[in-house]
Amino acid sequence: MSRPIKRVLFIEPRAPRPHIFSRVVIPRLGCVLLGTILQRQGLEVKVIIEEVSQPDYRSLDFKPDLVGISSISSTAPRAYELADYYRQQGIPVLLGGAHSSFLPEEGLNHADFVICGEGDEALPELVNVLNAGEDWQNIRNLAFKEGDEVRKNPWRPFVEDLDSLPIPDYGLIHGWKGNGAHCVSIATSRGCPFNCRFCSVILLFGRKYRMNSVDRVMEEIRVVGSQAHHIFFCDDNFTANRERTKELCSRILKENLKIEWSAQVRVEAARDPELMELMAKSGCFVVFVGLESINPATLKAYNKSQTVENIKECVINFHKYGIRVHGMFVFGAEDDHYQVVRDTVKFSRQVDLDSLQYLILTPVPGTPFYQEMEAQNRIICKDWSQYDGHHAVFQPKQFTPYELQYETIRAMKKFYSWPSVIKRLFARDWFYVMLKTYARMLMWQSHWDKNNYVQQLKSQFFTKVRQLRQWLPGGSRVSKVGIPADIWSFTTWDSKPREFLLRFLERLGVEVVQEAETEAEVAGPINAVRSEIARLQEKSDLVLLPFWEEFEEARQKLSDLQDLYRDAKAKLLPLEFNRSSFYTGCMELGLLFQRRLSRIRRIYFQTLQEVGAEI
Repeated sequence: MSRPIKRVLFIEPRAPRPHIFSRVVIPRLGCVLLGTILQRQGLEVKVIIEEVSQPDYRSLDFKPDLVGISSISSTAPRAYELADYYRQQGIPVLLGGAHSSFLPEEGLNHADFVICGEGDEALPELVNVLNAGEDWQNIRNLAFKEGDEVRKNPWRPFVEDLDSLPIPDYGLIHGWKGNGAHCVSIATSRGCPFNCRFCSVILLFGRKYRMNSVDRVMEEIRVVGSQAHHIFFCDDNFTANRERTKELCSRILKENLKIEWSAQVRVEAARDPELMELMAKSGCFVVFVGLESINPATLKAYNKSQTVENIKECVINFHKYGIRVHGMFVFGAEDDHYQVVRDTVKFSRQVDLDSLQYLILTPVPGTPFYQEMEAQNRIICKDWSQYDGHHAVFQPKQFTPYELQYETIRAMKKFYSWPSVIKRLFARDWFYVMLKTYARMLMWQSHWDKNNYVQQLKSQFFTKVRQLRQWLPGGSRVSKVGIPADIWSFTTWDSKPREFLLRFLERLGVEVVQEAETEAEVAGPINAVRSEIARLQEKSDLVLLPFWEEFEEARQKLSDLQDLYRDAKAKLLPLEFNRSSFYTGCMELGLLFQRRLSRIRRIYFQTLQEVGAEI
């Protein structure tokens, strides 16, 4: 690093596509706070929040000595694009944020440094050390390359005294008007005492709930609140310490501050009438609540300490105090299926949620869920721009990825219907008239755009089905399927999946024919299967070879059947099943005999109920 660092440019990349709150821009705090810290060290700083204002970087009248880019997973591709642009000009680049914190190796293909986790102390230390010409390689939270090797230094302890951090200076933001035209974020705490499997908060900020003092929060409200028409308290759980939240609301009322605000809370907040009354009187307009699911099994799997009754009470109680509720549900857990999605839409209408997002469970890097899906080889997409909670990027258990995507969009369209817009119109609820209209238009575009991700997933699914159909004999309809009885022993088929598959085929209207050899007739399992296949070809329209998980191993065992594959390709279908995608395999198989996916899906769950066991 040859030149001194006097001017630093921070960039928060834009989201890859619009969402229902795209027109309500609320800047993330990371870049603004870090920029304020460096400004206090005497550096010249500019912050670009691309959602606020995106300049032409080629003509930007700010020539930095260091560029810092913060991103989440969905904005990582844009972050890498910007990093590459500045590095080509010989300007050092630093990456930060959740995505780079957990995948620093990837980030270092585009940047000189990655700061993992909290950067409040690591970044100013790095700048000071670089300017002093001292050794920076032992700075905690820092990742970098030594030759081709990536070095990841240990993380430092979390910042305990949050009051020691400066109030973010929103005036650093490029294009910031500061005249009440924007929303601002205020963080009053870090960390979360809960442990949701799909969330990275505790990994980034810890389980310990660290708080700013009420005095400090009030000072920040007075300083930045005057610059905006709305304050968003961006804590992951604003009411984790209810007594402290009550004290803050009481102070807002005592000082007669006329503000409008919103925050993220859990359903437990709605069990405290005193808290809700203080929130309403102090200016709370809407709360964002992670409702997650109405499926009790899914709530348990998510480690959510709440029930469906708790969710109902939450919405009803907040409404009693005039506080709007934005609910967030997540689809795609192991116990979810299409009916859960459709029942959730009915539930959302019944409790009269003001707005919501139906999100798709996403294996965000760094989370336990990501590690689990990666280990099971169930991640189907590594295009990080799709990791925004609105796209199916893994193989769910009781959906095909296409169905999960389609059902989620369908659910959003059902909730954001034109009648729901008209209802708000009659109530003269102008904010929600605009929000619901905008959401409705987004849903229409998402469903009908033939080049979008939905169509890609649909094409992938039906391409596989078309490939399977090539194995079908031409001409006549397949009504009889033969299965060699000894094929079950080649892989570890449990009795229940085996029973399910046979009954599933029968319910599809297929006659299943099984042949078995006795030990006296044929020596060895391979010869037994060979003999069974030969006889089944005379008695059935198609011979199915179902393998369980160890597909390649089974094929090797049957390697001397290659001539049979070749000679009888039109009547012999090897098909792999496994526990994580058993449902998808059944849908693909079902489409060989039935044309309507909805009918096959209905038969699947009816059969599952009959068999009475989890597959």
